[in-house]
Amino acid sequence: MKIAVIGAGNMGGAIARGALLTGTVKPEDITICDPTDTLVKNLDRQGWKVTYSVDNSQGAKEADLVVVAVKPWLVEQVMGEISGVIDRQRQAVVSIAAGVTFEQIGDYIDAERYGGPALYRVIPNTAIAIGKSVTFIASYNGNSNHDTLVHNLFAPLGEVFQVGESQMQAVTALSSSGIAYAYKYIEASAQGGVTLGLPEDVALRIVLATVDGAVAMLRHNRSEPQEEISKVTTPGGITLKGLQAMEDGGFTRAVISGLEATK
Repeated sequence: MKIAVIGAGNMGGAIARGALLTGTVKPEDITICDPTDTLVKNLDRQGWKVTYSVDNSQGAKEADLVVVAVKPWLVEQVMGEISGVIDRQRQAVVSIAAGVTFEQIGDYIDAERYGGPALYRVIPNTAIAIGKSVTFIASYNGNSNHDTLVHNLFAPLGEVFQVGESQMQAVTALSSSGIAYAYKYIEASAQGGVTLGLPEDVALRIVLATVDGAVAMLRHNRSEPQEEISKVTTPGGITLKGLQAMEDGGFTRAVISGLEATK
């Protein structure tokens, strides 16, 4: 499988590194397209000699998968640049840009006039850099071969969910933006530990280990959060008092409001 990654920022760089770390794609089968060669030099220092191009159309021409990993406001420009070189039967185009719909991408790539190609919208989160992403894939006009190529690129980089385009806003809120909300809880808990008298570094280590353990318990027991909560709460106990204080402060409603605001 040959891939072209257009845009070597945080997400494009994470996809390239993840593909190399997992052996999903060989270095010689990756082309990085970007105005600067910073990522390519970094990869080279790590022993991965990938191809570099400042010409998006040239980089996209030979790829099986073209991954457009630029900011949403640059998608139209990039799609226009590669539209004329895409093999609309063989190749698939993957957009990482949140909020840019298949209809828009089709317009940008002149699909009505020239037909195809297979289009995919993919929403990962930043944990893709260490192979721990939650990644959502929606497809349009792809066949089983295209589906396999896209899945094979992202499956080694975390957990993959196939979704409809209508669900993209919801899953973006829950995971792509949601990873920041998880960090916010961790930050707030660590600050609370400092308020209770713990050193800052110790409080953070405790919270990280606690969250890690909570997630591991849910996975191991295949249980619901409330089931595990009930195991550590007793009537009148301190844990129940803490939970009630959080709810009185609007904890659950605040989380839901944050998710709703992301849509």
